[in-house]
Amino acid sequence: MQQGDQAGDDPTAEKDTRPERSPIDRRFAAIVGALRAADPRFARRVSEPRRLRSGSIMMLTGLVATVLVGILPLAVGIQTQVAVLLTIGAIGIACAPVVVPPLVGVLLHRMRPAW
Repeated sequence: MQQGDQAGDDPTAEKDTRPERSPIDRRFAAIVGALRAADPRFARRVSEPRRLRSGSIMMLTGLVATVLVGILPLAVGIQTQVAVLLTIGAIGIACAPVVVPPLVGVLLHRMRPAW
């Protein structure tokens, strides 16, 4: 008989000493489970949404703005040797990832999305 084969031994017992598995977390999970059993709509209200959050939206718009205002004009400017496109592309690559996400954050803070 090996050390972990006894009926009273729990091989996951040392995982319970980690902070993310504290007794408070288990009590909270029990409370949420009881509320879910009493009111199924409660679980739907507090469960993790499966949609984009504001941080994801800000990163996505920063990426799109960088591509549209930075990379695209820069690539076309390199191919056609147009100085205006090269300048717009360089400025777009430098500024769009820094400027656009905070602007989107302000916009999302003022206006709640419909989803």
